Amino acid sequence: MHPEHELVLDFIAQPEAQRFNELALAVFRHQFEAIPEYRRWCVQQGVRPEDVTDWRHIPPLPAVALKYRQFSCGEPERVFLSSGTTQGTERRSRHAMPDLQLYRASALAGLKRYLFPDLERMQIVSLIPSAEEWPHSSLAQMVSWAVEEFGVPGSGFFAAANTFDFVRLREQLETSSAAGEAVCLMATTAGLVRFLDHCQAAGWSVRLPHGSRVMDTGGQKGVERPLSRRGLLHAIWQALAVPGYFVVNEYGMSELSSQYFDSVIADRWSGKLLPRRKLAPPWLRTRVLEPVNMREVPPGEVGLLCHVDLANAGSVLALLTEDLGRLVDGGLEVVGRVAGAEPRGCSLATGDFVEGA
Repeated sequence: MHPEHELVLDFIAQPEAQRFNELALAVFRHQFEAIPEYRRWCVQQGVRPEDVTDWRHIPPLPAVALKYRQFSCGEPERVFLSSGTTQGTERRSRHAMPDLQLYRASALAGLKRYLFPDLERMQIVSLIPSAEEWPHSSLAQMVSWAVEEFGVPGSGFFAAANTFDFVRLREQLETSSAAGEAVCLMATTAGLVRFLDHCQAAGWSVRLPHGSRVMDTGGQKGVERPLSRRGLLHAIWQALAVPGYFVVNEYGMSELSSQYFDSVIADRWSGKLLPRRKLAPPWLRTRVLEPVNMREVPPGEVGLLCHVDLANAGSVLALLTEDLGRLVDGGLEVVGRVAGAEPRGCSLATGDFVEGA
């Protein structure tokens, strides 16, 4: 393992905010030396490691570049692909990870902070296929790790081979309810909406035990009946009796190794009464930039999101996205995509799923 990777793993295990800048600069030097195409990009921007003393000045690579080139500090252990796009599978982003330990450590630590801060293990049921089914999906890998690390016997997957098994999921939820066993349902937002529509059409609902929770991720592209966030929370309560303060939306990208999560469970666990917002673990920071001059906008103003993810130590830590958002209440609000940008989201990957018999 490269020394910078070990330092990042140590930081994830025991974050110290004052060390972020030092580590980001060390990782930037490592990537400048190890990735020729990223080095050429930085030189074109007129920036070399010796010129940079602040993490905010590390040249961000446009995330779209990962659709055309592979950026990796070494031979990849795994390559994760983004969801299919309107340009076809040949234009999917490729996130080549030479050291999968970084992603695993980051994903599990983020889940622990924001989805499971109050317990060690619980039953997890997933409408996202397993990593075995989707080996090139970083989301499927994260969920599979979650089931291994935080799941109890009876946890499992209810999506496979492009098929949702809603009937078996309902049976599992009924069994858990009768046993008084709390459940975590993990799904893409689109998959979750389809399950809720199925429940409504079947006239079915269940009261899941206290402490049950839902994690959804991605957008609602391809959903026949899009719901507002408030509408989705209401539908979850109607079908599963899970209150909104136990429903967490995750924001991530296949090009990153870390994720943002809604703050509601973490805030409740720590006794805080604060507005819902998206929080990142200490090893992920985001700048909001004015699209023309790439200068940071004041807090509360909308701009392009530029993520700096230490867990991307094996690829590119600074990425400029086509996502729009703003910094609010100590967190992040994602408001959309740049006009003309392709729709993002793992929900697109489940758009062709059918309900099993």
